Amino acid sequence: MQEKKVLICCANGLATSTFIAMKCKNKFKELGINAAVTTCTSLEVKSKAQRLKPDLIISNVGKTINVPEGIPVVYGVNLRSGKDADKTWEEILACLKTE
Repeated sequence: MQEKKVLICCANGLATSTFIAMKCKNKFKELGINAAVTTCTSLEVKSKAQRLKPDLIISNVGKTINVPEGIPVVYGVNLRSGKDADKTWEEILACLKTE
């Protein structure tokens, strides 16, 4: 399976994005999804996305972040709180499905 690239951003690129990254790595491993997960701040998300060309961006600062066109953005705050996390996982997994 081709490796997927996931970029996770939060306001400071530290605690929240790292916490969500660990949740994603565990979930992807459980589901057999080969994915490289990278974290960043909301200020550097556009430049990192241009360089890394991720398949998906998970944002903890909203869906209206400035990213290159064509890269899907999922609002991941529910992964932190756990409330309605299943819906968020469905959205993430739909973005990562391979043809």
